[in-house]
Amino acid sequence: MHTNQVLLINDGGETGYVTTQALIDAGATLLLIDRVNELPATLQSQLKEGKFEMIHFDFYQIETIEATLKPIFAEGKIFDSLIYAAGIGGVRPLGMSTPNFVQQMMNANFFAFLEWVRVVCKKQRFAAGGSVVAISSVSSIRGLKSKIAYTASKAALDASIKGLAAELADRKIRVNSIQKGWVRADMQHGFIQDNMALNENNDLAKQVLGIIESDEIASLVQYLISEASKSITGTNILLDGGYTL
Repeated sequence: MHTNQVLLINDGGETGYVTTQALIDAGATLLLIDRVNELPATLQSQLKEGKFEMIHFDFYQIETIEATLKPIFAEGKIFDSLIYAAGIGGVRPLGMSTPNFVQQMMNANFFAFLEWVRVVCKKQRFAAGGSVVAISSVSSIRGLKSKIAYTASKAALDASIKGLAAELADRKIRVNSIQKGWVRADMQHGFIQDNMALNENNDLAKQVLGIIESDEIASLVQYLISEASKSITGTNILLDGGYTL
């Protein structure tokens, strides 16, 4: 892995932690930003051993992102990878998709991502030739009952990838997203259970290769921030177990 200064944004998700571990194992110098202050035991011990750094704050309050990171950049730290593994889910029919609910979806799944890229990818903060990866969802290109706001928020994220890639291309910074399908680590979440109930589990059956494991996503992230993918940018990459066939 060429990259070694990684900024990973997570929201307590297992996939984000699996990716964190994979990057540490690969020798990355990693700063984990997390809204949840309770790490898995293995990562907790590695944090104490100084194998990575962590900052805990509510980055969905997007106006606080730049101020919180200023001390980091004041140290002269320059990142060459930004991974956005955060976001929220929610299942509500049209009649319950109030402006407040839609705003929450858009804020966590798109506005916060865009603010992270704006703040971090400034010159003197992000290396030329670096890579930005966002974890998105296959829902951005598939219509599902009661997921209007979630679908729209992920579609906004995915649509922004090409514009960001074009804007940052002069500095050879690549920007891509991963449209994930059903992931085992997500199955415990209430909104996933609600979605499965609404579709009587038929939706899950469409994923012909079965459930995706978190380490598959972590491997794809590692590829996208490595020199092996140096010509890939502006792309929404499907990792969906055949869901969209």
